[in-house]
Amino acid sequence: MQLEHLAVVLRPRRGWEALDLGFQMAREWWRPIWTVWFSVYLPAAALCLLIFSNRLHAVMALWWLKPVFDRAVLHTASRAVFGGPQGALATLRAVREWLPPGIIAALTLSRLNLARSFALPVAQLERQRGAAARGRHAALGSRMRNVGVWLTVVCANLEGIALLGIATLVDMLEPSAGNPEPEDDGSEGSFWAQLASWGWHDAFYYMAAVSLVEPFYVTAGFALYLNRRAILEGWDIELALRRLDARLRAASPASPATTPVALMAAAILGCVLIHPQAAVAAGAVEKSAREEIRAVLDSPEFSRQKEVTRWHYIGGQQRQENRDTGLLAVWRTLSALLGSIAEVGLWIAAAILLAIALFCLRRMIPQPRLRDAKRYRPPDALFGFDIAPESLPEDVAGAATAMARTGRFRDALSLLYRGALSALAHHHQLPLGPGDTEGDCSRAVSRALPESAAYFARLVGAWQAIAYAARTADAAGVQRLCDEWRPHFSATSRA
Repeated sequence: MQLEHLAVVLRPRRGWEALDLGFQMAREWWRPIWTVWFSVYLPAAALCLLIFSNRLHAVMALWWLKPVFDRAVLHTASRAVFGGPQGALATLRAVREWLPPGIIAALTLSRLNLARSFALPVAQLERQRGAAARGRHAALGSRMRNVGVWLTVVCANLEGIALLGIATLVDMLEPSAGNPEPEDDGSEGSFWAQLASWGWHDAFYYMAAVSLVEPFYVTAGFALYLNRRAILEGWDIELALRRLDARLRAASPASPATTPVALMAAAILGCVLIHPQAAVAAGAVEKSAREEIRAVLDSPEFSRQKEVTRWHYIGGQQRQENRDTGLLAVWRTLSALLGSIAEVGLWIAAAILLAIALFCLRRMIPQPRLRDAKRYRPPDALFGFDIAPESLPEDVAGAATAMARTGRFRDALSLLYRGALSALAHHHQLPLGPGDTEGDCSRAVSRALPESAAYFARLVGAWQAIAYAARTADAAGVQRLCDEWRPHFSATSRA
C-alpha cells in the first residue's frame, strides 16, 4: 500500500465526518461507481425477475444478494482511492479478485450484520478469516462500529423514503383513467396482501431506490474503515514524515559522496570531546530514565482510554477590550436599532400572512355534508327532476313497466330515476343538494345503503347512456330495472 498515492486527504476524523467523506467519494467518482453497479445489478435483477413469477420473491432475492453487488462497488472505490478508478469491464474481469473472499459468510452468518459496509473491507481487502477477522473487527470497531450501525439504519430508511417518493411521483404523473361508475366500496386489502401482490412497476421502483442509495452506503462504510485505520496506524503522521523527508532530501546541498565523510568527522570529534566516564554516566542515566518511563506507561492509569464530550456555553461573552468608539459605535447602534425594527416588522407581516392563509383555507374547506335529520329539508327538484312524492304515481315500477312495453324507454328510466331520488331524499333523508352530481349521489348511496348501491349505479348508468350519450336502450335491461326497483325503493315511493 503506497500511502503517498492516496486520492483523499486522510486525517483523524469523527465518525460522522468520515461518513461525509464517503458520500463525497461517491459523488466524485460517480461515473465508474454507478457504471459498475448497473453492470452487475441489472443482469442479476433481470435474472431474478425471470426466475421468480412472484415479483416480491424476486425483490427479496435481490435484497439478499446485496453483499455481492457491494463488493463490486468497493472494488471500484478502493482502486479509485489507492490508484485510479477502474471501469466496468476491468472490474468484471477481476471478479475472481473481489468476489470469492468471504462471500459464503457474507450471504449467511454476516448477512444481517448491522455494520455490514464497515466490516466488508476486512474480508475483501484484507482477506481476514476466522479468529483473525473477529479480532480485526474488534480492533477497528472499538469506537466506530456504532457509527457503522447508524449508517445502516439511516440508509435503510433512505431506501424506504426513495421507494415511496418514486412510487408517488410516478403515480402523480400517470394519467388516471376515468370510470363513471363508483367502485369505492370501502374495502381495502391488508398490508401483507398488498405486499404479496407486487407487480412489475413495484419491483422497478425498488430497484431504482436501491440503485440510488446503496453505492453511497458502500463508499461511506469504506471511508469509515479508512478513517479508523488512519487513527490506529497513524497514516497521517507517516505521510507527514514522508513529505518532510522528501523536502529535506530536495533541500540538502551535500552530495552522496560527501555525506559519509561529514558523518565520520562528526563521530571522531564527538569521541575526542566527550570524556569516557561522562559517556558511561550519560548511558546509565538514559537507561534508567527509559526504564522509569516504561514503568509509568505500564501502570493501570495509562492503560485505559476514555472519550469525554462536554458542552460549553460560548454565547453571551462580551469582549470589553475591543469596544467601538466614535462614529463606528453610532453606526453599530443605529444598525442594531434598524435590525430590531425590521425583526418586529417581519413578525407582524408573518402574523398577517398567517391570518390571511387561515381565512382563505376556511373558505376553501367544504362544509360538512352530514346534516341533522330534524333540520334536513329535502329538495323538491334534483338534476331538473321533480322529486316531490306527490308528483309520482303510486306504483312507480308498474308505471315504468307499462311505458317500457310501449317502447317509451326514456320515460320509463326517467320515472325510475325520479322515484329513486325521491325515496333517497324524503324517506332516507340522504343529504343531497342542488350542486351534487350523479357520482356524488352514487357515492352517498354506497355509504348509506350499500345493499342498493349496485342497483342504483346500474340505473344511473342506463339513464346517462340514453339521456346524455343518445344510445339505444336495451329493452331487456330496462325491464330488469323495472322488475328490481320495488325491493329497493317501492316501500318509500310515496309518503
